[in-house]
Amino acid sequence: MSVGIHFDHVVKKYGNNTIIPDLSLDVKEGEFFTLLGPSGCGKTTLLRMVAGFNTIEGGTISFDSQVINDIAPAKRNIGMVFQNYAVFPHMTVRQNVEFGLKNRKLPKDEINARVNEILETVKITEYASRLPERLSGGQQQRVALARAIVIRPNLLLMDEPLSNLDAKLRIEMRNAIKQIQNDVGITTIYVTHDQEEAMAVSDRIAVMNYGVIQHVSTPKSIYQRPSNLFVANFIGHSNTIGATADGTAGTLTFGNGYTMEYDNFEGVEGTREVKVSVRPEEFIIQEQGTPGVTATVKSSIFLGLMTTYFVELFNGETVEITEKSSISNIIPNGTEISLGFEKEKINVYTTDGEKSLTKGVIDDAHA
Repeated sequence: MSVGIHFDHVVKKYGNNTIIPDLSLDVKEGEFFTLLGPSGCGKTTLLRMVAGFNTIEGGTISFDSQVINDIAPAKRNIGMVFQNYAVFPHMTVRQNVEFGLKNRKLPKDEINARVNEILETVKITEYASRLPERLSGGQQQRVALARAIVIRPNLLLMDEPLSNLDAKLRIEMRNAIKQIQNDVGITTIYVTHDQEEAMAVSDRIAVMNYGVIQHVSTPKSIYQRPSNLFVANFIGHSNTIGATADGTAGTLTFGNGYTMEYDNFEGVEGTREVKVSVRPEEFIIQEQGTPGVTATVKSSIFLGLMTTYFVELFNGETVEITEKSSISNIIPNGTEISLGFEKEKINVYTTDGEKSLTKGVIDDAHA
């Protein structure tokens, strides 16, 4: 049976070094929840606190309504999958998957039935008698996943499980993991630094930095309406351009004098300096002389479906633009152009980047 996880003002310290200063969060029962952030942001530390491998210096972690701070790791009924697979090299696939069930001293018939079922679920039945050395990395990861799930844990924890796989296999396995989690319906907390991976598998994502949750929401919500500039730059790529916002007139004015209408402000009264976040696909390339931000094409990369341009703005800053490739020629280097925006998609922030000034931000961490 899956559980909901409740983090209430959780603190983690190593001596005088505070890794997680004060974290509160809820993970729903049956949810695929991802902790996403750069290396050293505290996501694996938090996962190990849930597993019982790290102490908790403050606050509580609860499974449903049961506080688990002082419960031994072996009694938390958790399945874990690590980046290094951790399968037993001297055991066959079947023996690896049986291991946890035998430790629980279940009847032999029940062990066989459970193992057969999970081998079929993760699609490795045909490899049941093989040793791990005769399996690919993806197949070994499926063994590790089967071994974690077969014990029917209340919670599945996954720590960078795909980082040792090549790019093509990572995509294949992330799709498989999501499908298996949907089929089994188990609450899952997944740790990764790969934003594309997080977007592909998660019901919700918590973006972390320096032990602090920056934004919690669905992948779509976080991508389209990031709560601050850190999130905007970490989830995908974003260009930042300075501007002046006028909340009364409903306009944004850029340094070259270009003013455009913008009616999606949240909390902007009068005029103030702002940062405008524009993803590469949210620019509109226009001919020189068309109203917009003036710029010059510096270089381009043809990628088949898409072409990426690196463009120098009027103020000397460089931005990245991506547009669908056309049959006509790529815009030559040195061409002077004008840039417009898909204004319903851009985001506006305070000059320090800490707060969104755009309507539509959904942040479950601060709901």
